[in-house]
Parts: sequence; structure tokens; C-alpha cells
Amino acid sequence: MAGLALTDNSTQIRIKDVYMYSGTLALIGCISEVAVNSFCRTAFDSPLWIYQVTAVHQGDTSIFAFFQWSLYGYHLYFVQKKIQSFKVKHETTIFIFVLSVEALLLEIFVNISSSFFLNTLIFYYVPGDMGHLTTVFVFPVYILGGAILIEIFKRFSQDPIFFGNLSFSIAFIFVFLA
Repeated sequence: MAGLALTDNSTQIRIKDVYMYSGTLALIGCISEVAVNSFCRTAFDSPLWIYQVTAVHQGDTSIFAFFQWSLYGYHLYFVQKKIQSFKVKHETTIFIFVLSVEALLLEIFVNISSSFFLNTLIFYYVPGDMGHLTTVFVFPVYILGGAILIEIFKRFSQDPIFFGNLSFSIAFIFVFLA
């Protein structure tokens, strides 16, 4: 478990919160992909990316993304716990920056892996600035998304099972049934 490697023995793990983080990212990730790409089509006459594996919603997201975003939510729970354990002054800013940089690196890793194992990219970034594996143009989106996620996590932590169930349910309907 990669997430556990980010923590130590003194870190308290709340399974309900891990579940809520996973569900929240499944929901926010998939819906945001469609929203951001719709904006890019309208403003720039081109999408920012196109999913090539199990694509839905005009290639703006995919069935694979539902699971990918869920796993990233699981991971972010442990990242945030690790940052909190440092007891630094600007914890929120650090979390947002780490989330944003890490998302770009994970996209590159996922696409290189899928190229090797599936002989295709999971998602193809239209700007070719980083070999179509990711793009610096998505970095501001991740910064904004990280700031929004911090507030969502704060509010959802009041009832993590309810909001985990709600998020997974809406994300499932959005990805698999819409």
C-alpha cells in the first residue's frame, strides 16, 4: 500500500475519511474533466485532452478515470496526513502545490505505463509541450482544484460515509449511466 508508506506508526488512519476522499475525487475528477474540456472547446476551439481508453462524454473522461480518480483520492488522504504530521505553517498551500505537481507526474507515469502495456495512451493531451503525456496548461486547473478540494474535504469530513456514498453514487451515474 503506497499510501501507508507516506505515514508512520503514529499516524491515525480513519477508513471513513479514506473512503470519503476516494469518492470525492471520483466525483470531482470526472465531472471536472468534462467541465474543463467543455470550457476549452468553447474558449479555444479545442479540447485540452482526449481519453483514448474507455472514453465517455466525447472523450472528456472515461470509465477508467472513475477508478483512476478514486485511487488518487485514496493517495491524497495519505499525502495530506503526511503534510499534517510536519506541522508546518502553510499546510494548505503545500498540499495544493504537492497535489498539482504530483498530478502532472502521475499523468506522465500512467500514460507511459499504458503506452507500454496497452500500446496506447490512456489520455492524449492536445498540446504537445510534454510529449502529449500531460501539459503545463493543466497545472493552473490543478491549483484551483486543490483549493476547492481542501474546502470540500473540510465540509465532507462532518459525515464522511454519507458524502463518500453520495460522491461515488453521483460519479457512477455520471460515468457509467449518463
